[in-house]
Amino acid sequence: MEQTRSFAENAKVMLLALLDDNSSNLDVARAQYQSVRRQAPLLYVMSLICGWGLVATYWQVAPAWATLVYPVLMTVLAVMRIVRLRTSSEAPETLADLNTWRKKTRVAAVVAPAMFAAWALMLFPYGGPLLQAQVAFTVVVMNLVALFCLIHLRSVAVIIAVSSNAIYFSYFLWRGEPEFAYFALFGVLASGVAYFILNNHYHDFVSLVNAGKELKVQKQDLENKQEETQKLSDLNFHIANHDHLTGLPNRRYFFQTLGERFAAFKSKQVQFGLCVFDLGGLKAINDVYGVETGDKIIREVVLRLRERLPGGVFAARLAGDEFAVLTSPDVLNFEGIRSCLVDVFQEPCSLREGDVHLSHYIGYVEPDETAESQAVVLERALYAVQRARLRKNEPAVLFDDRLREQMDRKTLLTNALRTCDMETEMFVVFQPIVDVSNNRIIAVECLARWHSPLVGTVSPVEFIPAAETAGYINRITLTLLAKAMNAAQSWPDDLTLSFNLSATNLSSRGFVIEFLKTLTDNGFDPHRMDCEVTETSVMWDFDEACRAINILKSAGIGLSLDDFGTGYSSLSHVHNLPLDCIKVDRSFVSGINPDTPGYGIVKSMLALSRDMGISCVVEGVETEDELEVLKSLGTSRVQGYFYSKPLSESDLGDLLDCGLTHSRTSDQDFAQVS
Repeated sequence: MEQTRSFAENAKVMLLALLDDNSSNLDVARAQYQSVRRQAPLLYVMSLICGWGLVATYWQVAPAWATLVYPVLMTVLAVMRIVRLRTSSEAPETLADLNTWRKKTRVAAVVAPAMFAAWALMLFPYGGPLLQAQVAFTVVVMNLVALFCLIHLRSVAVIIAVSSNAIYFSYFLWRGEPEFAYFALFGVLASGVAYFILNNHYHDFVSLVNAGKELKVQKQDLENKQEETQKLSDLNFHIANHDHLTGLPNRRYFFQTLGERFAAFKSKQVQFGLCVFDLGGLKAINDVYGVETGDKIIREVVLRLRERLPGGVFAARLAGDEFAVLTSPDVLNFEGIRSCLVDVFQEPCSLREGDVHLSHYIGYVEPDETAESQAVVLERALYAVQRARLRKNEPAVLFDDRLREQMDRKTLLTNALRTCDMETEMFVVFQPIVDVSNNRIIAVECLARWHSPLVGTVSPVEFIPAAETAGYINRITLTLLAKAMNAAQSWPDDLTLSFNLSATNLSSRGFVIEFLKTLTDNGFDPHRMDCEVTETSVMWDFDEACRAINILKSAGIGLSLDDFGTGYSSLSHVHNLPLDCIKVDRSFVSGINPDTPGYGIVKSMLALSRDMGISCVVEGVETEDELEVLKSLGTSRVQGYFYSKPLSESDLGDLLDCGLTHSRTSDQDFAQVS
């Protein structure tokens, strides 16, 4: 009894396995739907061919209801099913819909083949042996066709095989015709073998569907990874090419875009404009209020810039306070960008400490045929910005032919400096500093001169800035220092050598060491040396300048502040410097009298020097009237053409031997430049 129950349970399990269509696998169900939709029309077409083939052979022997009514009805139903299957384009989306479709398909699989087999067997008695064999053969063929067409829906194939073959085999057993019963049994066995062969194909079909699902998942994962990679790449590109503070394109992105614009200009003559501007006073704000406040101001400026610039204009941040804008002249020309930036900086930036007004400096250039590269275009814009900083009332400069000539001259000087033999081409001249109380020379200022075989005699006003920019100023300074000390060996021991230092000299840490070493190598007493620095050179990098000055002072060298009143220093900075002397610029002295503005300024400077306990030298004295006014104000030390022009070493020696002559000279080749 238990064996019988176990056999029944195993048979049930096997039957359920045969009828299993992976009903819980949505991807398999969809694939089955698509397979049946493609192959079921073939089954219907084959059934019509087989059916009408039987009609053709049984037309003369079978009744009309069997050879006409039923076939026509089945043909109409088959055509309707074919049309529906071919025109239906959307598969059921949910698993519930697909299971419902499976159930309907199973019902149709039971009814349609059974009806076909029943109809064919109804024709069987009317025919002779050959026609009866045709019926048996047709039923077997249709069973096999149904298995092949519907094998991907395994439960339907099983139902067809069981129902059709059961009717087929049972009919011939009932009729008691062993030959046809044997043929029917052969058909059952053939259907069984075909089923088991095609069942392997079914498993391959399911495996392919699952593999396709896995591949789809892998493809989706790959697409997701590619999307993430692309997002990461885009993020890296943005970080690498944009300024983190403002979000504007950075210096790297700017150079790339400038190169593209310049290439288009060269190949297609597409004109563009480059504006470079910087924020005046930002460094002071950072020093006073902190970097965070400065960053807040920069963000505010960029926000205003974005609001006011028209579309299609490329703006970038080049450095801390330096920005660039690439424009099309027909969209935004020089006047347009100047007006836009005036609008940006017109309103103050509101801080917690109060409102802050920023200044700005603009350089603008439109490249022409003389621009050889994008670097030249940028260099011209930066040069225009430099010129703008020198202008107070109109801080916007358009690069034109005049500025190009200046740049060409600067380039020429730079190239000449590069090949310059400093020992032979560079020399010094000397101008006395006089104590007016006794007309005695107490010091001599050393002034740089350059005569180049390439460009001729060059004024220090030209070659000193060029040397600073090109990086030769430290070498020039040390060369001229050695020449000056060599000349001073024959001077009286109480005569001071006054020597000028530039902003670059003061900001170069190694220069001060080289400077003191040169003094030591030449055996020159540091107490006879007085270094002159200008306000602008000190303010260029105040901390580094103070460091250098303190080293020089600790060695015993004196310190004079030259061109006092013309630079950018405040009195607090003056008081923080260990000064020994201030030198009043000659611009306050020319034509001085009680009615000129310079009179009060000089008077105040003399008072300041007395309060600080330091000496004061007034430069640029050219007439006796100027000297008398200065004496009345309490001036004790002066320098200028009234006493002497800048002299060569031998002429200075003669002057020291013979004493001063009060004749005003006008040799323009030796104009005083300090």
